[in-house]
Amino acid sequence: MRRRVVRDLGTIIGVVVILAGVVGVNFYMRLEGLQEKYDQIRRSYEQQAVQKGTELLDWELLRKTKGSLYSGPTFDEELKAIAGQSVNLMGFMTPIDEFRDATHFMLLPLPIECYFCNAPPMRDVMLVRMAEGQWVNMVEEPVLMSGTLKLSAGGDEKFFYTLENAIRTTMGETTEKRFTTQHRQEGQTMGRDLLSVDDHTGQQPEPAQEQMLPPTELPKPDAEPAP
Repeated sequence: MRRRVVRDLGTIIGVVVILAGVVGVNFYMRLEGLQEKYDQIRRSYEQQAVQKGTELLDWELLRKTKGSLYSGPTFDEELKAIAGQSVNLMGFMTPIDEFRDATHFMLLPLPIECYFCNAPPMRDVMLVRMAEGQWVNMVEEPVLMSGTLKLSAGGDEKFFYTLENAIRTTMGETTEKRFTTQHRQEGQTMGRDLLSVDDHTGQQPEPAQEQMLPPTELPKPDAEPAP
């Protein structure tokens, strides 16, 4: 009797392990599928901009950047050659601590629900600082941002690169993002620490994590390429 109970228990455990494996595989396959879909959406918008004569900064060039917060970044020579110049970059908007009438935010090649839950690699994050008198609301669709490219000098800067004096170019109709109360609270309490110098107090924030992690969850793919 005892041997039978042990055998049945082992069978049950085996089934649970197999089911867990299947769920895990399905999750990562779904995640990969969403990433590919959003990548295609962004590339569709990029193609429209290029057809209108806009020269774009390629995310693949930014992704050649290596390093971490404490070691500092190592930039590709091609990227270093355009530092200080005006560039155009297409990406998805993610707020820091401002959710409406934002004067600064993050631009990413793929969207994420919450930066503080699913932080992407540092090489995939462009800090955008709007030009004086300019502001934006967060939208679901990719946006085209133009500004002066600044590369990090290392130290305690939380971003590898910044788009300064930025302006947004409209690429068709947009859908304003909606945020939960929890997301807004997290942004207001933790978002300012991501800035090299706190825009609100002028004080240096506490050191952040050494390396931002890849995203583990993506929002539902509502955005579709514009016609």
